[in-house]
This record gives sequence, structure tokens and C-alpha cells, in this order.
Amino acid sequence: MALVMTLVAVLLVILALVVWQHAQRQGPREVTFGIENAVSFITGRLDADVQKRLGTDGVRRVVEWEVFYLQGLAQEDRRHPVETVAGNYGPAVEFIRGEIARVHDRTYSAADIGSVLALGVTYLQFIGAIGEEAGGLGE
Repeated sequence: MALVMTLVAVLLVILALVVWQHAQRQGPREVTFGIENAVSFITGRLDADVQKRLGTDGVRRVVEWEVFYLQGLAQEDRRHPVETVAGNYGPAVEFIRGEIARVHDRTYSAADIGSVLALGVTYLQFIGAIGEEAGGLGE
């Protein structure tokens, strides 16, 4: 009888450890941004005319340069940081447009790049990478 009680106690301890370990995994969901996932998401939602002009490769170029820009790598001097805003943001559009022309020898309109960037924000919301818009300090 003592042996059965000991086995039941050991099984209960093991069960408790399994439940505890499973509960530890239920923390915040890890968000992963994937270039190819973003490109697929955006391409599937772009206006047909914009999609035709850019193609999948063009959307990929815009997304890759947007990531570069948002990471702050576009700034020449880290002591004077570049303001980085996701979405159809004028300085980002012009930076991306210029880099694509310089590096890839392609010219895309600011409107087409802006369309991709706007859907990029939708993708970030879709994967849970951003929440509601934050208010300013004075609000």
C-alpha cells in the first residue's frame, strides 16, 4: 500500500511539473517579421495597377529598404538620429525611392512606394507587432 501511495505521489509531482512547464510557455507571443511574409501580404492587397507596375520584386525592394530605414541605418550620423515612422511617411518614401534608384537602377513613383508602406503598417498590425497609435507627450 505504501508503494502505491508513493507512486501516486510521484505521478502527481510529475503532473504538476508538466502543468507548470506548460504555463511558462503561455507568456507573451513572440512576434516575428518576415520579409517574404510581408511581401506576400502586401502584394496580395495592393491595387492591381500598382502591383503591375512594381511586381513582386519591386514590392520586395521597397520592403527591404523600409526595414533598413526603420532600423535607423539610413542615418549618416548616429549622434543626430533620423526620425523613423512606419507607413507612408514622406522622408521614408524619398529615402527608399532614392536608394532603389541608386542601388537597383529602378524608378518607382512616390505614390506606389507609399502604397506599399501603408500596407506595411497593415502587415505589422496583422502580426501584432504594433498596437494603437501613441499620443504625444503633451496630450
